Amino acid sequence: MSSGVSHAEEVKEMNKWRIVTFLAVPACVVKAFVDLSHSHHHSAEKPAFPYLNSTLLRSKDFPWGKNSLLE
Repeated sequence: MSSGVSHAEEVKEMNKWRIVTFLAVPACVVKAFVDLSHSHHHSAEKPAFPYLNSTLLRSKDFPWGKNSLLE
């Protein structure tokens, strides 16, 4: 069960991913620290959504009546 690559190529690929890991993990840790250390202001009031107006809701009856379709 050979993969078709030499031992030197496998070592080269392993070293590439070792370098990627050693660069990516600290970057992720720093980014997480920065994101978690800065507070985020939350507003007390929810914004108004004008498109959720009661006039936009469906007021016409369904063709099958007031009950749901599957009842």
